[in-house]
Amino acid sequence: MEGSPVVLNTLEKLFQKKASANPGWSLSHCFACSQRIRKGMLFQEDQVAFCERCFHSTPCWCCHLPCGPLHRRLSDERIVCQHCYGTALLSPRQLGPLYEGTIRFFQKQMKMRLKTRPRLKVTDQRFLLKEFGIADHTFGLYTDSAEEETIFIITGIAEDRAWITLAHELTHFWQKRNCPNPQDLALLEGFAEWTAYKLAEHHELYRAMLSMRRNVAEPYHTGLHTLLALEQKLGVQGVIQFAKTETGWN
Repeated sequence: MEGSPVVLNTLEKLFQKKASANPGWSLSHCFACSQRIRKGMLFQEDQVAFCERCFHSTPCWCCHLPCGPLHRRLSDERIVCQHCYGTALLSPRQLGPLYEGTIRFFQKQMKMRLKTRPRLKVTDQRFLLKEFGIADHTFGLYTDSAEEETIFIITGIAEDRAWITLAHELTHFWQKRNCPNPQDLALLEGFAEWTAYKLAEHHELYRAMLSMRRNVAEPYHTGLHTLLALEQKLGVQGVIQFAKTETGWN
């Protein structure tokens, strides 16, 4: 079943209202369908629970949690849950303010100067497959062709995921101008992931931070956790200086 945006947003607001009024409510009611849970599964770190039926439903393309009976199918056949669709960004106009905010974060909070910026384009999974042969789960992509440098963001992405994807891809643009080339892939991708994590921390995007910490895909996992540990020793500017001067971990 595909719910309309009105139904999805109404259900999302209702769930949040009840959960905020009673902290225990979200653990006794299904995060996908809002029905009271008699038998189900608790996602302890996310502080949400699912009934048995919804737990076995299609996972959301964006957050990977079960979609349940109400979901949205995007034009390229990706399926997103009601919660992600409630903040889904579907046009360049919606992404513009986030892109500007990401650039400000780089300049002011991180002291990572940007004299120019790459072009921002919104696309879908079909385009990434056709143009770049990317068939796996991808939220964004930075390209640096001879004609122009571009950040592609996939349409339908939830707002918190859009923030960290913009930061990750913009870091690659910054790295091209400030870091050794070649650089170990774990450091290259790890630093982009760490910068995105710092933005999520700055904007208090706790669910996005949790998702990044438990992502086991390499080289992102090793890179992020190594740099988070390094940050404890060197501080934020120390990590940035490390990325600007080192070709690898040793």
